Amino acid sequence: MDLLPFLVHTLRILVVLDISVHGCTYDHKCKCSLVHGTWYADCSNRGLVRSPKFWPNVTRINLSRNKLSSLPERLLLPDILTHFDLSYNKIVTFRNNAFQQLWKLTDLRLYGNALRVTNDLNSSIFEDLLNIKYLDLSNNPELTLRIMPILTRGIQNSTIEFLRLSRIQCTFGFGAELRIEDLRFLKYTNLKEIHLRSNRIEQVENGATYFLPQSLEKIYVEDNLFTFGLYIFEIISLQNLKSLNIALQQVTHSPVKVVENILHFCVNKRRNIISNMEVYPSNKSIKHAQEMYKAMSAYNFTIPVPPNLEIIYAMRMGLRYGIPKLKFSKNTVKKLYMQGNTFYRWRGPIIGMNHLRLLDLSNNFCSNVSRDFFSHIIYLSELYIKNNLLGYSIASDIDGRIFENLLHVRIMVLSANRIAHLPFMVFKNLKNLQHLDLSDNLLTTVEFDILKLKALQYLDLSGNQIQAFGESTRKNISHLKEKTNISLNLMNNPLRCDCKTLDFLQWMVKERKLGKIRFPRFRDYACTMSSSDRKVLKFINIEIQIEELIKQCSSYTTLVFIIASLIILFLVVLSAGLIYRVRWKLRYFYYMIKSRYHGYKAVRGDDQSDLKYDAFVSYADEDRQFVLKMISKLEGEKNIRLCIHHRDFVPGYDIAENIITAVNKSKKTIIILSPNYIKSSWCMYELHIAKMEEIYSRDKENVLFLIFYEAVPADKIPLKIMDVINQKSYIEFPNDEYGDTVFWNRLGEALM
Repeated sequence: MDLLPFLVHTLRILVVLDISVHGCTYDHKCKCSLVHGTWYADCSNRGLVRSPKFWPNVTRINLSRNKLSSLPERLLLPDILTHFDLSYNKIVTFRNNAFQQLWKLTDLRLYGNALRVTNDLNSSIFEDLLNIKYLDLSNNPELTLRIMPILTRGIQNSTIEFLRLSRIQCTFGFGAELRIEDLRFLKYTNLKEIHLRSNRIEQVENGATYFLPQSLEKIYVEDNLFTFGLYIFEIISLQNLKSLNIALQQVTHSPVKVVENILHFCVNKRRNIISNMEVYPSNKSIKHAQEMYKAMSAYNFTIPVPPNLEIIYAMRMGLRYGIPKLKFSKNTVKKLYMQGNTFYRWRGPIIGMNHLRLLDLSNNFCSNVSRDFFSHIIYLSELYIKNNLLGYSIASDIDGRIFENLLHVRIMVLSANRIAHLPFMVFKNLKNLQHLDLSDNLLTTVEFDILKLKALQYLDLSGNQIQAFGESTRKNISHLKEKTNISLNLMNNPLRCDCKTLDFLQWMVKERKLGKIRFPRFRDYACTMSSSDRKVLKFINIEIQIEELIKQCSSYTTLVFIIASLIILFLVVLSAGLIYRVRWKLRYFYYMIKSRYHGYKAVRGDDQSDLKYDAFVSYADEDRQFVLKMISKLEGEKNIRLCIHHRDFVPGYDIAENIITAVNKSKKTIIILSPNYIKSSWCMYELHIAKMEEIYSRDKENVLFLIFYEAVPADKIPLKIMDVINQKSYIEFPNDEYGDTVFWNRLGEALM
């Protein structure tokens, strides 16, 4: 009686040993292992064209990456199957009984096949999947949205949580509509996540959104063709929605996909309406639309947002608008990704995003941002606005109003915005900013008040036009690092290695050694020696190069000092020479200006007209006897008024002033030329003043009259007088009785 139990026990041991040694299938084509206490049959990537038969105690089967053309027959599968992976095969059609009585199946993956909806497909094919939690039918482009009414009807009583139906439409073809019949049976499920990527969905039928379950937390509908519709206002009904991905709308695809569609006969046709339900827009969605229409002109409408939504992905949607004033319904959105559109003007403000922590508006070709745009999102901690055209708009914000309300921002990325200048006050209130990215702009120095950024830990200035930092900038950065360690990225800048930037190079090396300022990839930095030779030096041995530069600069400084001194000396000598050359002009203009504004004491005489005298006689004191004779002949006999300095100059006044006045008040100036005249400095002064009077006050009228009283050797005559002799007529005093008579007559005629 004890033999039978022993044999049964032994048989069981042998069965287990056979399974563990030879596999989980009867033909031993799969690898079997224990996973979490259950048997796992791994039959992936084995070139199978049909499914093997599995042992009844197998719970997990992986048949992915084979060549199966149809679903395995139901008899080949164990009843206790929980995980079934058939991805990346060539399965074309469903078997109506393929999932019959697989009540324990929780995970079903049919990704990447060629499944189609045939006319004989039973609408109850999925009804036995009562415990299904994860279902993936993605990347079956010929399946189309026609599968959705059948699928959702079948899993309406299941425990489904994750439903993946991405790319079940062809890449090219007709646009699709998501209908009520596709979603109506999901309303009372526990679905948490739904994927409908790349399905060419253009519209959602009015009211369809209301059939999505309240348990839904994540929606992925990127890479479709959505246009505006009432469904936008219906999405607010999803009270527990946390993540919404609507990115990549209207995105172009590779033309290779067209050929792929043709080769696989992937041409989706528009489907007919199966449901007989008459659906009308909800009163709530119509009300939202009416309010939006009325307020559209004033941009004073409220955009409905699900109350618990936390993340919105709206990248590359093909939107081309200026962002006006926007007001959102009460929400908890924390992250908003809107990069890759064409929001070319940010006017704002954005109202109602009180919980927003991250905003990404990169790659939007924006050239203008208003000073109120960020004024209501005061709790923002991460701002990404790279790859725009904000250089001019930010540079004109001298009061720092654009970012002044972002008191809590920690990360700000402003790279690639063609920024050439940042005003001193632009970051005035960003005391919590830790990461500032200004890379790939046109900055030549740091002009903004960096000391206001008290929490700054990383400053990226790579890819700009910086050659060196000035002394004040270096001091500010060094002062800032006393409060916090800072990383400063200066990669890919045209740094200079010359005497002008030596202090900057020494500062970098010193601060790096102290460890308070970190320079990422410091040894990869490079600098140019000068603009002429363009020699590039790597920072691998920058310390040695700095020592050589110090030696060069010391001799250079001496050379600069010598050259500067020589230049100054040359300018002094040149100036002195020029002043000496035009000294008579300067003296003449000085006294003329002085005369104009202060006046001179008149030379003796009662006549107060502009020209008191017929002639001013310029002579040397040694020739006074001749002048006395001239007075007798001209004044006594011919009634010609003469101005004689020993007689008519006013005593007590500057001689130069008397001379200027005499020349200025006389019609002519008579030069009594003799060896004594040439020796007298005052006589020469009178000659030059008369020439100045002739040129500048008499419009080059002939004022000078020369008399050769005594013969003067030509080599003794100064060039100035020789010029006058060559240009003017003159007479010689004959010193004989007959000649004297002719001389005085001619002289009198010349002065009349």
